[in-house]
Amino acid sequence: MADMRNSRRDFLKTTTAAVAGSAVAAVATGDEKPDASKILNHNPKMTYRRLGKTGFMISEVSLGGHGGRVVEDRVPVLEKAVELGLNYVDNNIATECDMYGEAMAKSDSAKRDKWFIGFASWPQKITTEYEENLSADGMMKTIDERLRCYHTDVLDLWRPVGATWGDGQTKMATMLMVSEKTLDLVVEVFEKAKQQGKVRFLGISAHNPKVFRRVLSDYPQFSVIIFPYLFLTEEFGGDSLLKLAHEKNVGVIGLKPFGAGTTFGLKPQQIRGKVDQRAKSLVKEMLQEKRLSAVIPGVNIPEQLEVNVRGSYEKNEPKTPEDEQALLECRRNYYAHLTPDYRWLHQWERV
Repeated sequence: MADMRNSRRDFLKTTTAAVAGSAVAAVATGDEKPDASKILNHNPKMTYRRLGKTGFMISEVSLGGHGGRVVEDRVPVLEKAVELGLNYVDNNIATECDMYGEAMAKSDSAKRDKWFIGFASWPQKITTEYEENLSADGMMKTIDERLRCYHTDVLDLWRPVGATWGDGQTKMATMLMVSEKTLDLVVEVFEKAKQQGKVRFLGISAHNPKVFRRVLSDYPQFSVIIFPYLFLTEEFGGDSLLKLAHEKNVGVIGLKPFGAGTTFGLKPQQIRGKVDQRAKSLVKEMLQEKRLSAVIPGVNIPEQLEVNVRGSYEKNEPKTPEDEQALLECRRNYYAHLTPDYRWLHQWERV
């Protein structure tokens, strides 16, 4: 029986290996000069970086979820994002996908055709705590539901979530780990969904660095990894996750760059509607890492998005005394205000 499982796993790891390895030279460097006419929603002020082996050029500051309560909140954010040159949006829970899909439909300038869309399968989680509830049929059903959310026939990046927050979680070791059994299942569903023309690429988001090392080492079907990347994150010597992703030509997207608002001395729920000019300095600092394909700061209102994007527009300018002061203050805030439910972010201070 063990031999049969190993043979199946070997097959899953190689079914798309040729495709996965065909664009090794196309890693994100931040210095590429792509043909602007081939970039979705191109704005000459924005920098676009290659999203790993997908070959797609995405805005180095992109848009995420967790920011709106009603559709009417999201329409102006999406339209401001399009105006500023953003072209990648990533959503997690079903209600977010519904909201963004409806906002795109209602917008005059930020419709679905302006976006490379990444989406999760929440409330499905692929951690070991939850894996007994997973099935190929259930995963495919969620993909179909997301297609309906966005009123589209195909979505760009399916990225299941490797984190189990909420009711039923028990131990950190299991609520943040993903097994080979589940990764095999994810790849199997992706291959089927891709053949059916429902999704184009496969990614994964998680809060445990070990998950990504397993994915990068053993599963060439994954084109993108998504994890917390802070303005103070440093590279972990010769065993860097960034280095491994770069070698595998896998795109890297950084989430929670402001530590869920704690870098500004706020609790997560307090950041809504507040604009902090220091965000520009933090984004500017993070984008010095050229192996990142993009960072996705949290955004509630268009004015926050404008400040974030300035970090991209000004990233090649010398660091100012104001930048230095912002970095110092925000570092202190992060360590002083990180709430207990976000202390797992400490493990992402070195990648």
